Amino acid sequence: MHTLAKSLVLTMAALLANPASAQKISVETLVSPALANDDNPQTAELSYALYLPEGFAPEGNVRYPVVYLLHGSGGESDAWDAFWPILDAMIADGTIPPTIAVAPVTGNSYWVDSAAFGAIESAFIEDLIPHIDETLPTIAAREGRALAGFSMGGYGAARYGLAYPDVFSAATLLSPALQQGQPPATAGAVGRGSFGEPYDPARWDELNYPALVGPYASQNHRVPFFIVAGDDDWNHLSEKEDLPDDATRYNMEVQAVAFYTALHRENIFGADFEKWEDVPASPAELRIVDGGHGMDVWSDGFRDGLIYMFANGVSASIEN
Repeated sequence: MHTLAKSLVLTMAALLANPASAQKISVETLVSPALANDDNPQTAELSYALYLPEGFAPEGNVRYPVVYLLHGSGGESDAWDAFWPILDAMIADGTIPPTIAVAPVTGNSYWVDSAAFGAIESAFIEDLIPHIDETLPTIAAREGRALAGFSMGGYGAARYGLAYPDVFSAATLLSPALQQGQPPATAGAVGRGSFGEPYDPARWDELNYPALVGPYASQNHRVPFFIVAGDDDWNHLSEKEDLPDDATRYNMEVQAVAFYTALHRENIFGADFEKWEDVPASPAELRIVDGGHGMDVWSDGFRDGLIYMFANGVSASIEN
């Protein structure tokens, strides 16, 4: 069966098995001091979709892990609607433990602080996470927090995992919008204002993952990354005169390999090892699968990523 057809069948099966999933999802709003005090006067509010697992008891003695979900470009509160049935089914059949999911809404922010979209990263780290831990029975420690993001959200999840390894214990990147060097001229990172208006290459370099690898490698926490990209994702060579002849270097599957290589195939810890021994590396898994830039890749990737994260450091729910 074709991958897309298979994914649709699995999603429909999950919907039929869990028809009440929408009843456990709400859209909440947080007044964020970081947003209120930044240089962008548009809003002080951060909205987020909140998923509570079947059997959730706010006054009970169970504390739950939280998966923070980072949407792609232009995401709204419904950005993760296709994923909720997958989460429902995995919890129902015991594949993963009961889990809270929080999906903030940040438009085209690229999940960083900027003049164009406000102090999104600061609001996420300094305001949203403490708010969730204060108002819900969470495991309020790094082992109780994971990340997952698709496309632009994959960039955000990669950045947050490396920049805040004391906050998050694992991350899943679905077709992440990563570039080891400067992004192509046609990229959203260049044209949408997240890295300056006009685009500032120095700001991109400051926030991009290569700048984070050194500090990450110098501390003691390890953040396992599960990385998935499709072999038929956007082919930048098709943009012809807009980009150079070797524009395939910008393709997401190429950049997914580069990110995996930087963490897991290079000696980022500078450790001694004997010839032919495994090089000491940060834990990571890479999958280049059949498919494009959508649920034909993300549905299975999300499922496999959740399994990987709970097997590699994310805590199951616990009783007080």
